[in-house]
Amino acid sequence: MTDTKRAQVFVFTSFQGGIGKSSAAIRFARAYQKRRGGGRGALIEVNLFSPSYLVWHFDLLNRVKTSFLEYFIGDWNGLEPAEIPDKFTEVDGLYVIPFSGTREKETLTPRFAVNEGELVNALEKLVSTLEKLGAFVVLDVSFGFSPVPRFLMNRGDIVYYLFSSTAPSPQFARSFAWEFESLPHIWSKIHFLRNHVDAEAENHAVHMFDREFLLPLAGDLEEGEEDDGLVRAFDEIVARAWDAPPRQDPPAGTATPIGPEPIQDHPLLREYIATLRADVVANLEKRFGLSDAELRKKVERYIDVALERNPPPSVTGRNARLEIRKFLIDEILGLGPLEDFMRDDDIDEIMVNGPGKIFVDRHGKLVLTGRTFVNADQVKAVIDRILMPVGRTVNERTPFVDARLADGSRVHAIIPPLSLLGPMVTIRKFAKVPYSIEDLIYRFKTMTPKVAEFLKLCVRLRKNIIVSGGASSGKTTLLNVLSNYINPDERVITIEDSAELRLSQENIGRLEARNQGMEAKTQVTIRDLVRNSLRMRPDRIVVGECRGAEALDMLQAMNTGHDGSLTTLHANTSRDALARLETMVLMAGVDLPLRAIREQIAGAVNIIVQANRLADGSRKILEVVEVTGIEENTIKTEAIYRFEKKWIGEDGTVVGEIAPTGTIPHFIREMPGNLAEKVANLFQTEVRNS
Repeated sequence: MTDTKRAQVFVFTSFQGGIGKSSAAIRFARAYQKRRGGGRGALIEVNLFSPSYLVWHFDLLNRVKTSFLEYFIGDWNGLEPAEIPDKFTEVDGLYVIPFSGTREKETLTPRFAVNEGELVNALEKLVSTLEKLGAFVVLDVSFGFSPVPRFLMNRGDIVYYLFSSTAPSPQFARSFAWEFESLPHIWSKIHFLRNHVDAEAENHAVHMFDREFLLPLAGDLEEGEEDDGLVRAFDEIVARAWDAPPRQDPPAGTATPIGPEPIQDHPLLREYIATLRADVVANLEKRFGLSDAELRKKVERYIDVALERNPPPSVTGRNARLEIRKFLIDEILGLGPLEDFMRDDDIDEIMVNGPGKIFVDRHGKLVLTGRTFVNADQVKAVIDRILMPVGRTVNERTPFVDARLADGSRVHAIIPPLSLLGPMVTIRKFAKVPYSIEDLIYRFKTMTPKVAEFLKLCVRLRKNIIVSGGASSGKTTLLNVLSNYINPDERVITIEDSAELRLSQENIGRLEARNQGMEAKTQVTIRDLVRNSLRMRPDRIVVGECRGAEALDMLQAMNTGHDGSLTTLHANTSRDALARLETMVLMAGVDLPLRAIREQIAGAVNIIVQANRLADGSRKILEVVEVTGIEENTIKTEAIYRFEKKWIGEDGTVVGEIAPTGTIPHFIREMPGNLAEKVANLFQTEVRNS
């Protein structure tokens, strides 16, 4: 069992490389293990995408069972203490876990984009599982103001910062101390290790910090020898660590703020910023006909002049001038308090519930940010700023609107009298770099490699695919990813209510519907665009989302030579998706018998991919279904893959995986040649030991 009365998690960090951080972490782990009288410990390397010191030190090339990166791309949510010995390499009682690059000629980087914020969850799971096993944990991490080091600063029981006496190392150490002196819960557990101290060459008795240890300069040692001075130094460090109390978790229910306190809310600066803003805006009121770039240059110049003429008051721990400059630029030219969230890659969605509350979706969890607008007029000004470039408006006559930002992010806004809270805005952000199929497999665990290969095959064989699911379940993202496998010599026409698809094809036509303005005759619906697209010689049609009568035209297109078309729709299950299609066809106002509608659907749709957002916020493919035909007025389907839920963890994490049902799709069995034999492995179920 874990000794909860003693520190268990130790973090070794430094701004600098080559300072001896990794070597010190290993020495500490050995000394702490000795102090405990043996037992298990773990050395985890979190120096992202750098050659592994642990692999070199322990001579583990090609002998590491699992690196951290391999653990991350696997099913880490289901990690149990009993699995640790089989999963990770043990060297003399220490589980050695390098970050990556543990095999000869193996790349240090994965095949997908890695977001540090997502590594944090996997790292917390690994550390907490090791603690349950009774192991102490030593983490080696290069310091930076990014999610992983910040998480470890909070997670660790003791933090050791390494530096040397050679410039600029002491100044870096002072900067590190200055950053955390104002944060008592972190500062109280930071210790400093001054490495390579030469007793004869410097006055090492003078300590720079209260909690500082000196590590003597080691001479050339023969194999198997130990430097007595280093041994004594680490024995002293471990003795202090042994008596140190473990970290104290914050009380249950304590909110974690998103970022520092906004500079405009600081009591010393509130009035100053309001005056400065009014001064800058007054200079801009008579400036018309400027391009965005020219306007930005003028705003920045006015702000710089105003700050020079009237410098801001000094605020401890804040770069007031820089933060005020950024705030005013965001306020005057951007989205005000939303700009920071737009820049944060960890945030997927932003929700403004009137001027007083802003929520964000971070890693699948809704968080109240603490940021606010000044009043409803400021929210309305931000909405107008979003709508102006796309030629849309929102007013009492049309009090709701869909739009998009320049980066493709989806925006919905609704104002009083329909909204009782004041103006409301919802922004669905899209990744700056489009996701790849590897992202969905390894980073988000949305699907398995088998499902990915099958869906690629469906696209290449020109099967008509419907991606169904609830709101924010990843339908559009999956549609974007699947479009990468359309043959480059095909002509693709995309049709959307608000343009958000980002297809990579060269021969692509993009159509966007036009909402009803002051007159009904100005409206152009998705159904109108589907009809027009048929005259544009498309090989495939991609409809961003079927919502109404356009479903009939989409089905007819699929049935008349436009195989390989893709679309999305809202539905809770694959059967519900078929029922919704029937309903939407009836909305077209065409008097067709139900049998005829179902025959149209059965003939047009080949594959339904059901995506959903689970209770823990993760987005998963729950089912891949083949539509096989119609029998006795019922559309027949067969599940090819189905999500199997294993259990729900203590923290609410849903553990499970989508697996083959053993059914080989009809269209593969009917294909000429030996395709069924070549891809049979995609549909084989795993043999489980009883």
